[in-house]
Amino acid sequence: MATAGGGEEAAIQRISRMNDVVQESLEILAPIGGYSKMPLVSLEEAVEPLVSILPDVQSHAYTAILKCKKPADKLTQDESASIMLYTMGWDPPEECLYVALNNTLRAADRQKTLRPWYLYLRLFLNALFRLPLLSVTAYRGVKLDLSNRYIEGEKIVWWGFSSCTTSVGVLKSELFLGKTGTRTMFNIHCKSARDIRNHSFYPAEDEVLLMAATQFKVVSSLDQGNLHIIQLEETTPRHPLLQPVSVVVPSLIDPIPLVNIPGNAKWIQNGVTIAGGNGQGSATNQLNWPNSLFVDDDQTVVIADRMNHRIIQWKKDDTTNGQIVAGGKGEGNGLDQLFRPTSVCVDKETNSLIICDQRNGRVVRWSRDSHTTHGEILIENDNFSGLAMDEQRYLYVSNCENQEVRRYQLGEKNGALVAGGNGKGRGSIHLNEPSNLFVDREQNVYVSDSFNHRVMKWIKGAKEGVLVAGGQDKGNALTQLNGPSGLFVDTLGAIYVADSSNHRVMRWTQGAKQGTVIVGGNGKGDRANQLNCPIDLSFDRLGNLYVAEYNNHRVQRFSIE
Repeated sequence: MATAGGGEEAAIQRISRMNDVVQESLEILAPIGGYSKMPLVSLEEAVEPLVSILPDVQSHAYTAILKCKKPADKLTQDESASIMLYTMGWDPPEECLYVALNNTLRAADRQKTLRPWYLYLRLFLNALFRLPLLSVTAYRGVKLDLSNRYIEGEKIVWWGFSSCTTSVGVLKSELFLGKTGTRTMFNIHCKSARDIRNHSFYPAEDEVLLMAATQFKVVSSLDQGNLHIIQLEETTPRHPLLQPVSVVVPSLIDPIPLVNIPGNAKWIQNGVTIAGGNGQGSATNQLNWPNSLFVDDDQTVVIADRMNHRIIQWKKDDTTNGQIVAGGKGEGNGLDQLFRPTSVCVDKETNSLIICDQRNGRVVRWSRDSHTTHGEILIENDNFSGLAMDEQRYLYVSNCENQEVRRYQLGEKNGALVAGGNGKGRGSIHLNEPSNLFVDREQNVYVSDSFNHRVMKWIKGAKEGVLVAGGQDKGNALTQLNGPSGLFVDTLGAIYVADSSNHRVMRWTQGAKQGTVIVGGNGKGDRANQLNCPIDLSFDRLGNLYVAEYNNHRVQRFSIE
């Protein structure tokens, strides 16, 4: 929960936020929008475009983040801090966030000035939309007579975010309206207020927040001497005046496994077959060129069984037969079919499989419900290869035809370029047959640049990649890779690579000039200590290593020592 002080400073800020109703022009303006397609980023990133407008915003954002280490209402730290930042005030007043934001939203020419706010609005609205709706009576007021502006029966819009109190006693305080003099009090029946006390810099106040562009009907206006009471009722406009956002809810189970592997860890060199290993075939105890694997929290292994055109899973301790969970009806482009799937991951939020259905040129989603008979298309009409999902449920897809990686919000069709996209080549801005991907918690993208025999790291927002493994032409020296594919990055930043054509798995510690062989490297073969074209790898939460072998038609588990 947010924590902060109170006192006179708190009262001053409450007065400022609740009194700014006088700034509402009540003019009919264009709907508020433009931010909904922006990515959901950290608060520090969201305020960067605002520095030229609000010189001190970064230091206040940092303070808010520090105070929101244990956010309430299941919000993320950044979401909670975005609300806290809104409630903070500093000098000069015109350069504090809530004043500048609401002035921008109320401006007739806001389309010219709103763009720097897009990232912050995307985060702030995501946070507010995740809070429960409150149907309450709220109050705000000002020491002026505004009654002639609010005509009974008319509909009006408050374009700024509106701070209100649920305690009429607060307004009676001399710091607010007091009991004498000219005053206007708004009695508001709200349908969609948000209780932000748990995230306010001044949590003692009974503050609720109304969304920007909230529409009201003026129900009545009553004069009692110098006190003018205006009753408002929140109404729903025929069309949204505030562009909605697609709310991102962090998974209760993190889609990026937290694998803490000691820097000196070693693995037993003889692997144990936990899927397939019964020759090439289509029976449920066989695999046919397995191309990708995903290890679930319960050690269930989900496999893209490429040439069987299916996704099959093996439960822990059941190494005899797998269970077909998608496809398996022969090659084809029906929604109940797959055609040479190359990658699979699990969306734990919806308990579904995300599958790169390569030869059909599409990415599809299949529910893991046992009654599921077909999938749905998420993205189509391109040459996709690898998949990854970050902790905010953005989907990353590699494209071997365009030599690029794009990030998609689920439901989005075009995506944003995050790596490559400059044609085939060997430079730091190029990729050549990007295959497997890994995305860390900072949304940095690691790419197996297969035909360049290297792994590249594209820091979030970068225009070029950084070499982190290989890149010394193809070969079998410890400085080299040969057709790298599967990727994993642990919490220490060590990179694990399925070095396919060298039939080994390598680990490159952060900043290292060469890697070390952790399993395989004993020549191509099918013995327990050998690999034959390791195509993908992953770890369970205990640090055990799983390797899919393309040419041995099996998955091996190498236990951590």
